[in-house]
Amino acid sequence: MPALAERTQLPSFFDRYQSVIDRALRAELRGYASEISATHRYHMGWADKDGSDLVATEGKRLRPTIALLGAEAVGGEIEYALPAAIALEYVHNFSLVHDDIEDQDRFRHHRPTMWVVWGEPMAIVSGNSMLKVADRAAREMLEFGVDLPTSILAQRLIVEAYLSMIEGQHLDISFESRAEVTIDEYLAMIARKTGALIEASLHVGGLVAANGRSDERISDGLRRVGYQFGRLFQIRDDILGVWGSDETGKPVCGDIYNKKKSLPAVHALSSARGAAANQIQSIYQKTDLTGHDVETVLEIMDSIGTYEFCDSMSANHWSEAEQIIDELDLGTSVNTDFRELGDFLVERSA
Repeated sequence: MPALAERTQLPSFFDRYQSVIDRALRAELRGYASEISATHRYHMGWADKDGSDLVATEGKRLRPTIALLGAEAVGGEIEYALPAAIALEYVHNFSLVHDDIEDQDRFRHHRPTMWVVWGEPMAIVSGNSMLKVADRAAREMLEFGVDLPTSILAQRLIVEAYLSMIEGQHLDISFESRAEVTIDEYLAMIARKTGALIEASLHVGGLVAANGRSDERISDGLRRVGYQFGRLFQIRDDILGVWGSDETGKPVCGDIYNKKKSLPAVHALSSARGAAANQIQSIYQKTDLTGHDVETVLEIMDSIGTYEFCDSMSANHWSEAEQIIDELDLGTSVNTDFRELGDFLVERSA
């Protein structure tokens, strides 16, 4: 097993936004007078399953943070971008609730997932309602001073992003029943499933903060950087799904046990030759895998350089993102934040 770079600390600029994001996320949910909100509070890491408050078990809040970074990148007011940032985070969490059901994942952030606590039907209902909380948050842009045309455009981009995300999830599920998936098909899937929301976060954050004064070159540049960041995030997630540790809050080698067609599996299934090819194809056709099966897959991946392939692809996407950042020339401070974020996405261990 390769030795993964240990990077658990979030980029330092995350601290600038975390308190304002947390307050806004909680305020949005307080406006939802329903018993369903108890399931939301549990999933968001603010409460235990009995409703008692928790200090913190929440996630990275990557998407809203990127949205506010996009706002700063254009020299705009982050308050304009806050409703969009909150909407994007609730869309993301809606998808996590449903993903956990689809993948039958029993733990997230070291706690039982929502469907394990309340059952699949309740988790489906909770996820659906969380998506509508996101829609309501996006509509609040006007109240924060964003002009009508910009607000309408931003809402459309958010909706298009989560439709693309759902299309990506559909592709991901369809891959499970296929013996062969190409690298290009995999990349097209992650550009939707994971990349769409991350791309939209940076793009929309800059768009609404500019509030009708958007520079087309910078706006498109932020979108393209977000596109690369989305790929970086998912490729690293796939690496951690095979070679990660308990830090991730998910089972070690969980993606192999679940026979997910993540990047390591796609590479191994398409690159193994001879007896190794027959062996790994046979394993991925089984209903349930044993520990021995997983060890065999890991040995095959090691022999054909699967980790090195995934790591190289991640490095290539980061190089493309760096080139766009250089071209945008947004200033020393913003460039530093972007580079710190890129390094984190490439090296994170959780």
